[in-house]
Amino acid sequence: MKKYFLSLLFFVLTLGFSLNAQDIHFSQYNLTPMLINPAQAGAYKDFEFIANYKTQWTSISPNAYKTMMFSYDSRLMQQKWKTKWLAVGFNIYSDKAGDGNMGTTEALASIGYHTMLNNKNTLGGCLFGGYAQRSINYANLTWDEQYQNGIYSSSNSSGETLLQNNNKFGYPDFGMGVLYQYSKGQMYSTANDMIVVHAGLSLFHLNNPKYSYYNSSEKLYTKIVGHADVLIGIKNTNFALMPGIIYMQQGPSTEIYPGCFFRYMLKEQSKFTGYVKGASIMFGTHFRTSTINSDAFVPSIQLEVAEYTIGVSYDMNISGLKTATSGMGGFEISLRYGNPSPFLYKSAASFQ
Repeated sequence: MKKYFLSLLFFVLTLGFSLNAQDIHFSQYNLTPMLINPAQAGAYKDFEFIANYKTQWTSISPNAYKTMMFSYDSRLMQQKWKTKWLAVGFNIYSDKAGDGNMGTTEALASIGYHTMLNNKNTLGGCLFGGYAQRSINYANLTWDEQYQNGIYSSSNSSGETLLQNNNKFGYPDFGMGVLYQYSKGQMYSTANDMIVVHAGLSLFHLNNPKYSYYNSSEKLYTKIVGHADVLIGIKNTNFALMPGIIYMQQGPSTEIYPGCFFRYMLKEQSKFTGYVKGASIMFGTHFRTSTINSDAFVPSIQLEVAEYTIGVSYDMNISGLKTATSGMGGFEISLRYGNPSPFLYKSAASFQ
């Protein structure tokens, strides 16, 4: 199995960098692991539930963008196999945009396998697939052709006759991902010498599904996502640094998203009774840039208490769109419940 996943890793790397519409994504990427790389299913917890909600550009229109997502992932067979396990994951999201209520709904399921190469290194991979549907309401849209002699009338032809009979379409969607983990040290402040590394690569839309309301051959580009983040404990303190970066490429569009969290341990979990729950707070900022321009600064804060995490962030728009938005981008909130609590263990291996 180890040889199989090393071969899978090589295949993904080779295929990924040979391939050429942008997908949705959230700013708090550590709270959307299935959206970044479904190989993260079952990688960090026995199981976890996550809910995400984001609104964008409401200063332009109250119907600008609204995105919701729910995900679940868990481990299987670990108690029997000990140093290796299967993983399953499921996520569904819904995205609505604009007065035309342009929507995307997609459900994906994944199956993966993780194996501990030794007590510090773990390698995993997954295959995933699902179905997506796009829809639009043309009744609320206006077209240049409907303005005649400077006067608008909805009864005038829009010139978009093909669209009127094709207000929705769907497609199957498939992909794969690989994930590498490294961890050592302890999380407690008496040591706090942990180092945790997560790095992975995922490919979405490998089947290049047809992607058009028209009777055209336009297809969805394969999306390549590379990600890496590190947790570095500052020895004999309650502080840790968490730098990270995501690289995404989909057709001609490229996005880079670097940043860093500062984590402070508010309270250690009691080592024997468990009555005192561990807690920490993280705050930081990330910077989103693309092939077109610099897009946004994203300050965020996350609070962890035992098995629960709540995160809030805000996209501060700095692109050319800031003239219309006054710098007001998107509000995002995420909730996670994951078992076991990372505060229960001295080992940094359980930290996400």
